[in-house]
Amino acid sequence: MKPSPWILPAAALLLGGAWIVMQGNSVADLRREITLLRERVLQARSVAAADDLAQATHQEKPKHSELKDLVGKLRESHSREIPDIRTMIRMQRLLMDLSPAELSAQLDEIATLDIAENIRGQLLGMIMGALVEKDPKLALDRFVAKRQDNGFVDWQMGKALRKWADQDPAAAFTWLDHQIAAGTMDSKSLDGANPILARFEISLAGALLKTDPATATARVMALNDTQREEFFQQGFFLHLEKGNEAAYAKLIRDTMPAEKARGILADAAGNLASHGNYERVDDFIANSQVSDDEKQAIISKVLKTSSVKIVGERINTGELEKARAWGNGHMPAAVDQATGEALAHATWQGTDFDAAAALAVQYSEASGNDETLAAFLRNDQVRRNHPQQAAALIAKIKDPALRAEISGLKEFHQP
Repeated sequence: MKPSPWILPAAALLLGGAWIVMQGNSVADLRREITLLRERVLQARSVAAADDLAQATHQEKPKHSELKDLVGKLRESHSREIPDIRTMIRMQRLLMDLSPAELSAQLDEIATLDIAENIRGQLLGMIMGALVEKDPKLALDRFVAKRQDNGFVDWQMGKALRKWADQDPAAAFTWLDHQIAAGTMDSKSLDGANPILARFEISLAGALLKTDPATATARVMALNDTQREEFFQQGFFLHLEKGNEAAYAKLIRDTMPAEKARGILADAAGNLASHGNYERVDDFIANSQVSDDEKQAIISKVLKTSSVKIVGERINTGELEKARAWGNGHMPAAVDQATGEALAHATWQGTDFDAAAALAVQYSEASGNDETLAAFLRNDQVRRNHPQQAAALIAKIKDPALRAEISGLKEFHQP
């Protein structure tokens, strides 16, 4: 099977992004590395085109020999900040040409190679990703037979189960229930955490919400409290088809306490808004019949996660204004406080404190109330990380009672 032309650059960039995530770097390091990754997007496209031309003018090398060559190149590129895009695209192209049986054999072969474990893990992820596309059941069986510590592969297995569930839901459900009964999904954590089980249940719930939401609810309720929280922390809503918003909101409310459900609904909306998809957030609000408390939490999350864009040490005020305008269309009374919380969050992300504080003061003065500045100063990160700078802003609060309340916060030590 030949992959579509756009799959190869996308796959290489996805793998490169996963490589970054698995390094456990700091926020500053991730920004630097993501910038480097973006710079290679055009390179990836040109490489794919060049490879197409090369394949048209040269005889194909034996697959085994080419794979061995590419493994060597991956080893050589290990010292670079980001894996070599050209090598990754060629590797992905080769893997997509292999049969499921050949891919399975390659999984056995890489286990015997004399290579660094991080390179082995990278290869494992690439091979399993190709196998998921061709034979999701075989990929799942191989995964269960030989579990390894590879977060990217765990994520791919959730995709495999969902793909299988869409093709043959009864078989996919039976497979997971058999694994649970056999103990292969048992948690090894003292607190009962089990991310891979949560990821598998998410995959099935995505299919169930369309046809049998009651069974989806029953499966989530069968998880322990820790696993249920894991279930809703997996970015699940990003994978829901449009039109399932109401069923998803009901699943949240039926399986989680009210306060946590409010936060999960807000996170779902924030995930959508972080991709600039305000229309999906509008659909989510309209179809989920959110309460005023839930809507306020959603507006706060949307401004926090998507309206404040970090560009060096500056805030993209155009995006902030866009998000404020969106919030005013839903619940104007919540926007000023949400703006203060978003600006405080931006300082935690690395934005210059003085720039964020100046905007908090500006919005408070423009609105005629103190809500933006008060929300900014109440933030834990602002008080702990910038106590003296923040304390100097308290005098700008016009309401005496509110000013006294903020002054009394322990980090400010105000009389």
